[in-house]
Amino acid sequence: DLRWEQTTQINIGVDMVFLKDFTATLEYFNKNTSDMLLDIVVPGYVGNNGPVGNIASMTNNGVEFELGYNRTIGEFVLDFGGNVSFIQNEVTFLGEDKEFLPGQVFSPQSLEITRTQVGFPIGFFFGFETDGIFQNQEEVDAYVNDAGEPLLPDAAPGDFRFVDVNGDGIIDADDRTYLGDPTPDVIYGFTFNASWRQFDISIFGQGMAGNQVFNATRRFDLQMSNLTGDALGRWTGEGTSNTYPRLIMNDPNQNFSRSSDFYVEDASFFRLRTLQLGYRLPAELASKLFMSNARFYVSANNLFTITNYSGF
Repeated sequence: DLRWEQTTQINIGVDMVFLKDFTATLEYFNKNTSDMLLDIVVPGYVGNNGPVGNIASMTNNGVEFELGYNRTIGEFVLDFGGNVSFIQNEVTFLGEDKEFLPGQVFSPQSLEITRTQVGFPIGFFFGFETDGIFQNQEEVDAYVNDAGEPLLPDAAPGDFRFVDVNGDGIIDADDRTYLGDPTPDVIYGFTFNASWRQFDISIFGQGMAGNQVFNATRRFDLQMSNLTGDALGRWTGEGTSNTYPRLIMNDPNQNFSRSSDFYVEDASFFRLRTLQLGYRLPAELASKLFMSNARFYVSANNLFTITNYSGF
């Protein structure tokens, strides 16, 4: 019964040339995908994974913009091109009998870290929200429900204050919620080329923004392995940290053994992908060396990356 997924797309665009040296393209797109191939969830008593089926639909819509500039002034030649794309992704249907599909799991505890759900981006990050770190025992004792019962009975100073999202007075799996979207809101890039006489320069940069990433370097089940350097800024006493919890072998508050916003970080970045400087021999000199053309250059790839992400 399987068939190819189907897509229908509307594109409305305009190409422009203005002020003689500028070119631009502006385009709106709306793409609907149906009959997506995903794993069908079956009850646990079946004893096996479900088959693949045509069970999902989603939409992608957004705007793309490109700008170019080219001009020659005497012996100076300038060429610039840039583009930016804005996109919104949403799952619209997963079958008549379900609102979500489970996604990726992580660590020996098989923590569910992504989910695909109607009304959300595909494969969004999923888990617990935190509201800072308990700095002292008074804050731990004050974190109770309406009945005066502790919301986190195993917590101590230095542990995360996990949020009771649904307000039922218990922190459990039902408090897991949307934590971030791996699909960027914005993708952009540019190229810059210039030359003057025999000299030339070429630059290529690229980046994205508005997406998150799951920092799996913070896994805690390999307790005899090194953590990344940000663990040096962990909580070691009142006021030392409100973002990185204490380190303790058995993790009683499940600071590390819950999927939470502690793992999900901003993945926005800009990277200078290519920088090249060149020199072309004059034609007369090249011919004396029995060459029709000769160019010397030095090039650097992935020269630097600007990002707040702390993992690889």
